[in-house]
Amino acid sequence: MELFLPSLIILVLLAFFIFLVLPRTGPMVLAVVCLIALIAAGINHFSMFYSEYTLSTWQYSLAAYTPWIVLGLSFVFIISALMFMFSGGNVKGAMNAVSTPMESIQEAVANSAAAMPSAASATNVVTATLNRAMNGASGNSASGNSASAPGAGFGFGNNKKNNVKSPVITGLGFPASDV
Repeated sequence: MELFLPSLIILVLLAFFIFLVLPRTGPMVLAVVCLIALIAAGINHFSMFYSEYTLSTWQYSLAAYTPWIVLGLSFVFIISALMFMFSGGNVKGAMNAVSTPMESIQEAVANSAAAMPSAASATNVVTATLNRAMNGASGNSASGNSASAPGAGFGFGNNKKNNVKSPVITGLGFPASDV
């Protein structure tokens, strides 16, 4: 029981932190917190397994091959850079023809946004009824008369008539009251 309860308390506290605190923090704060957690986990891991790291000797035999591996990789990079710089347009054209994953994602998003129906067509029975009631087309006021003002059926009265005109939203070209 003594092992179960502390871990359950830690789990509940972490869930509280993850769902209520982390979404309200900025990306820079999250990056710093993650970096600190990674460093703390690395230090904890190294302190727990220090003896295993000191007794591990299998990688010492690979140290003799390190210069040859570095030299071989540098030759491969130099030769590929020379081929890219001095070859004809074929290699450069092939390099430009390959699209990155981000470009394909952006293209898919643009295609799906173009195929989406407009927001005005997103109605069903419930939204159509609410729109009619709010606009007063079929709603009745409390006195039984036909509602002429928007929202009069709900007791809002003629509240839009007395309001000051909303400013135009920058970049969209229509007032905020039209949203």
